[in-house]
Amino acid sequence: MPIYRIADLNVEVNPKFKICRKRLESYAVKSNESGKTDIAISVSDDEIRERLRLSDNLSEQGAEDVLILSKFCNAVLDGFDGFFFHSSCLELDGEGYVFSAVSGTGKSTHTALWRRHFGNRVTMINDDKPVIRKCDGKFYAYGTPWMGKADIGTNTKAPVKAVYILQRSEENTAVRVLPSQVMKQLLEATVIDVERSRMEKLLELLDEFFKDTPLFLLGCNMDESAVMTAYNAANGG
Repeated sequence: MPIYRIADLNVEVNPKFKICRKRLESYAVKSNESGKTDIAISVSDDEIRERLRLSDNLSEQGAEDVLILSKFCNAVLDGFDGFFFHSSCLELDGEGYVFSAVSGTGKSTHTALWRRHFGNRVTMINDDKPVIRKCDGKFYAYGTPWMGKADIGTNTKAPVKAVYILQRSEENTAVRVLPSQVMKQLLEATVIDVERSRMEKLLELLDEFFKDTPLFLLGCNMDESAVMTAYNAANGG
């Protein structure tokens, strides 16, 4: 069974369809170097059929891809102090900056401005579906094989410096907020199972995460000056 190293975890999965096998390629490890399996994922034909029944715009390949992602995220939440966070995430000078917003708000456009402003100091971790995980007392943003339509990301990680909830504005502003003030947006950005145990675990992790990680409501336009507004808020500028 193929082994993939995702978020510092050995994930055993053997997709039926090419789309997911191709997606996972850059995360593959040699079987004699992988060590123990942390997460084993399988997707049945019945599960694919049920997923297709719930969505009219998925192919069988797409349904398998969604199911593998969902099972991986649930396993990380259940046993490895981590959670999926729908966002565009980058690394700058060894630190991770995470930008979340509803689709179409411009989070990918905003991180593109960071790449333009800081040049090769920026590495994109993941433009759509990173995982945030606590390891050795720190929370890290990890790249995953699921990178959104633009397919922008890297198999890397960085300790999270700050999280931003984006909203469009004519003026650039960054205001530090409590998680309770933007809880709706935070929960919409995560994969939440209906099981109560998972909801409780997720809320505990979010509470721990934001004890030490600043959270900002970022009003921004599409001007490059929005980059320094965000950067200075997290770095005391």
